[in-house]
Amino acid sequence: MEKRHLRPWMAVLFVLAFALDIFVVSGFLGLWFGVWGTLLHELLLALLAVLLAALFRADLRRVFPFKWPRASKVAGTLILWLGTFLAAMAVTMLVSYFFPQEVLGAGQGVQDIVVSVPVLLALFLVALTPAVCEEMAFRGGFLGCLRGMKSKWAGILIVAVVFGAFHGSVWRMIPTAILGVALGYLLVETDNLFYSMLFHFVNNAVPVLLLGLLSLMPVQESTGDIEAVQTAMSSHLPLFTVAVYMLYACGAPFLIYIGNYLIHRGQPGYDRGLFPREKRKTLLALVGSSAYILVIGVVMLLASFGAIMRGLMPY
Repeated sequence: MEKRHLRPWMAVLFVLAFALDIFVVSGFLGLWFGVWGTLLHELLLALLAVLLAALFRADLRRVFPFKWPRASKVAGTLILWLGTFLAAMAVTMLVSYFFPQEVLGAGQGVQDIVVSVPVLLALFLVALTPAVCEEMAFRGGFLGCLRGMKSKWAGILIVAVVFGAFHGSVWRMIPTAILGVALGYLLVETDNLFYSMLFHFVNNAVPVLLLGLLSLMPVQESTGDIEAVQTAMSSHLPLFTVAVYMLYACGAPFLIYIGNYLIHRGQPGYDRGLFPREKRKTLLALVGSSAYILVIGVVMLLASFGAIMRGLMPY
């Protein structure tokens, strides 16, 4: 049977199928099977992607490309994740400053799963399973329909926005979409789902491991710490906290650039070192963007100190 390429109009069916699973079926699975409903919902998501691609007689190896990973690309993926993560966290903290209750509530469901099961099981349910299944669905099937578009960024951005929206909260949409852009870029540039899955896994595993460390503390003390953080965030997020994350984010442009370089290392345009002469303008742009973010963070930090001195903030 002749293999076909997925077409942009087919993306509509992928999105409808994913929406049915995420917004309807997952709720019933959660009621019937508890935390295991999360696993079933994720597996169904990947299965839908494979079934639809097979229905359209697409080449499954092209839609879901897997290749043996290379060390430089793995390192690039991890550095790219760190840069993107810092940028997304800065945005999240900025939004949390104005809407603390909404942002805290948006992530409560995932936190409930993490604290209700052992750490290794939480890693499996919250990090590994979504990394594999969601990447097969969104970067495999969905983006596979749009990879034939003239602009690669059009497909990457469309999938990233839908990916963010499908996380069920407008408050999580923007930072999740930022991560989605990096995930789509990884797939398009490497033609290997392994790297986007690795990126996704690390991003989800970090909060699981942090909560796991908290769980190692004495029960009353760790519970009190979590409740104290939730209470503080639900009432007001200190400007000082936002400023600290902005200072962290000033390194994001360079991390993203270095990660991108390692992903393409040895390819044309990336075979003359990290900052060859022809990329002086790029270096200046990186310095300028980092300096701009740094200035914003410093201004926020000074403003928070000034407010503390005037007694206008609880901190």
